[in-house]
Amino acid sequence: MIPNEVLRERIRGKRLSDRRFADVAGVSLKTVQRWLADIDHRVREDNARRAADVLGCTPHDLWPQQYPPSSTTVPSVDGARPFMPTVYSTRTQMPISVWQQHFGDPQRSVDILVLAATFLFDTLDGFVDTLVEAAGRGVGVRLLVGDPDGPSLTLRGEEEGIGEAVIARCRTTIELLAPRASTPGLQIRTHQATLYSSIFRVDDHIIVNFHIYGSPGRNNPVMVFTRSDDPRLWATFEQAFNRVWDNAKPLTD
Repeated sequence: MIPNEVLRERIRGKRLSDRRFADVAGVSLKTVQRWLADIDHRVREDNARRAADVLGCTPHDLWPQQYPPSSTTVPSVDGARPFMPTVYSTRTQMPISVWQQHFGDPQRSVDILVLAATFLFDTLDGFVDTLVEAAGRGVGVRLLVGDPDGPSLTLRGEEEGIGEAVIARCRTTIELLAPRASTPGLQIRTHQATLYSSIFRVDDHIIVNFHIYGSPGRNNPVMVFTRSDDPRLWATFEQAFNRVWDNAKPLTD
């Protein structure tokens, strides 16, 4: 038997465990293990298509001997094709391990756009130290945090019915970051933008926490995908981050 290394790399590229991949693809863990162990293992067409959708490719990419190149996802009018990101209905349903893995080993760049995101400091041990260590290795780290003195946060507190709680959380985040503001390679700015989504990008992986009117971020959907999944969507979030960054002000220690 020849192991299916392409399938293995695709699963790793999505940062999925074998069990998580099996759950999303709608098959058993034993089935996935058989797929991985033998590239010639016969795969049912419906299973092959679901697996390919999860991994953002075609059945032919995963099992070229079984499925011809014509078995591709039908492209849209502009040439793009649908892809299957990992989606959690609320941020609270997202395992902490996903966050730990996401920020575990940055190699090139980290971009974070939030209002406060105090949950990162509360749940990820040594989160600030992780960013400082990455900056020390030459990784470009940019953080955007809500300006607690800006009108947008006051309005957000009113819309979510939590008063000044969001302002207090922003102040807490700034207090935690300020002592590191002069760290080389670690750039921190405060913004007054109306935030439609929080962005957590590490290298070619991104986590997006959407913000629904009147609902706090922890109760809103989270989407996880990679640059290669959909370069156009990736560019949309990248441009959004850069627009906020260009209009933000540096945080001083």
